Amino acid sequence: MAKNEKWLKHYKINSWPRWDYSMDEATLTFSEAGVPKVICEMQVVGSTEGDSWEWSWGNKNFPDACKTRMLEVKELGVIKQWDQLTSLFLTNDEYLGWKCASIATHVLNGIFAYRCPHEGDFLYLAVLSAQFVS
Repeated sequence: MAKNEKWLKHYKINSWPRWDYSMDEATLTFSEAGVPKVICEMQVVGSTEGDSWEWSWGNKNFPDACKTRMLEVKELGVIKQWDQLTSLFLTNDEYLGWKCASIATHVLNGIFAYRCPHEGDFLYLAVLSAQFVS
């Protein structure tokens, strides 16, 4: 949470009125009046649907560009024998997405985790880098 607070404040993420993601380009863009303000490199960690969590590494609906590095998270789960990182589907609760996104952000050496609405549920992202644009 401290990592999130630091970078969200630095990039003023909550002050930009619009955000958009490109799965094909693996980017998350924050903008104002149609003008990009911050562009982030990201990986999709996973998504929720009701009481179910699905890791992106096994979701065929996401393009490879936005999930390839998530295999590093799954591999950590294999090495450590952590079922939560190697089971494609998990039972969701209000904290699971944030936990998984935090772990992925740490493993991928990201700068913050982000949650956005996605078709009635949530999509969790690990933001790997961000830059201000003019």
